[in-house]
Amino acid sequence: MKLISLNLRFGGQKRTPRIIDYLLSEDADLMVLTEFMMNEKGKEIIRKISQKGYNIKPSNDDGSMGSFIASKSDFVTKSVFDRWIEVYIPKNDLYVLGVYVPDQPGAEKNIFWKRILEYAKNNIEKNVLITGDFNSCTKEDSSNGTEYYAKELMELEDLKYIDLWKNYSKEGSPRYTWFYHSGEGFRLDYAFISPKLAASIDEIIVYHDFNVREAKISDHSPLILECSF
Repeated sequence: MKLISLNLRFGGQKRTPRIIDYLLSEDADLMVLTEFMMNEKGKEIIRKISQKGYNIKPSNDDGSMGSFIASKSDFVTKSVFDRWIEVYIPKNDLYVLGVYVPDQPGAEKNIFWKRILEYAKNNIEKNVLITGDFNSCTKEDSSNGTEYYAKELMELEDLKYIDLWKNYSKEGSPRYTWFYHSGEGFRLDYAFISPKLAASIDEIIVYHDFNVREAKISDHSPLILECSF
């Protein structure tokens, strides 16, 4: 199975044709997109991806930025909230949660993180993949040593969820997925899997495709996961 997890940056805007070309060229089995917007550009993404046989589901249909899942395999939508989409893929007995965590600290972000942690705890006995833009990082994952909601990230690991890039990143994969205009880098895009799912995977390759950011297709590097069950 191949996964792409990518922040589109404001829905794609004028970069949308390049985003579509990139996504389709990767021929992933599963896509989780964040900052997806149900506007004309979003509808173009849906149209082009659907034409290639993907099943799709956005979290937000009011034009606001949210999460989006596309899968070559059939899935059942389990839960949908603002910036949150959970599906179940029967073919792989896999639960996929795509999240776009609010960027600003405060009540909204606190509630969203609480929901993620409750979900992780309640579904720990299932095959679960949680991925997207977490807008959070530890000191280790910021070039200036700052941290944003690091405690919540560590709580996921305390639940025995595995941070895939941290544990299985391909040699030479750049650490940071987003850079501030001053040049400071941060790893904001994550993929976590439950301990049960980890036990069923034979091989995992994870990396950040920095070429996407350098080519200005987006301001984030996508996380790419390739694994075999």
